[in-house]
Amino acid sequence: MQYDETLHIPVTLRSAGVVVINAAGAVLLVQEGKPGSRDLWHIPAGGVEKGENPQDAAMREAWEETGLRVRPIKLLDTLLGKMPDGVLILRFAWLAEVIGPTLAPAPQPEFAAEVQEARYFSRAEVEALYAARQLRMHYTKLFIDAAFTEWKRAEALA
Repeated sequence: MQYDETLHIPVTLRSAGVVVINAAGAVLLVQEGKPGSRDLWHIPAGGVEKGENPQDAAMREAWEETGLRVRPIKLLDTLLGKMPDGVLILRFAWLAEVIGPTLAPAPQPEFAAEVQEARYFSRAEVEALYAARQLRMHYTKLFIDAAFTEWKRAEALA
């Protein structure tokens, strides 16, 4: 039985984000502006606030970091990670689609101190960012890869 508390692993941090792929097959990334991750690219994501549903947090973070309203399509994955200080974090990501406003001229971050820029990258550009260690973390690539798998599956069914 698993009633023994020693089998429970407390995870106090949670983050949630979205992967948005446009009709051209490009993925939306944000360029970090915070110390420690400045200039690195990541999916729109951030911390889940106390009492907040992770899916709601992902939609909120998309708005705050890109100025875009998005709708979740599918949960891509939930990954357990470790912060530099050793604290565990549970990361959620959804494939999502933009529902407003339109992308003309470009996404505009709400929190300029946290996000320098938001823009779309082709799959080849994402691979180049990863090879150059310009993606914020390996999880970024895992979530993007999962999103492209789902996106291709949906395209094949259409």
